[in-house]
Amino acid sequence: MANAIKSIAKYIERNPDTEESAVLRDLCAALEQEGAVFEIQRLFDMKSKAFDLALALLDEWRFDRHVASRRLEKYLGQGGD
Repeated sequence: MANAIKSIAKYIERNPDTEESAVLRDLCAALEQEGAVFEIQRLFDMKSKAFDLALALLDEWRFDRHVASRRLEKYLGQGGD
């Protein structure tokens, strides 16, 4: 998730007062806090660049969670032998 986070941080730094930056901040916070609520509808009004960053973040977040889950399964499986 590091690549998307870095790109989002640069975007927010260059566009600090935009609605897109606020949405990206809130999306990052929601993904960090499992179970947090984020209104997905907010993504639809974003400019292309910010929307693409949001999608990249979601893609990396999903991949990271998948890898973490697989590692946990692997270690739990080995620990029971």
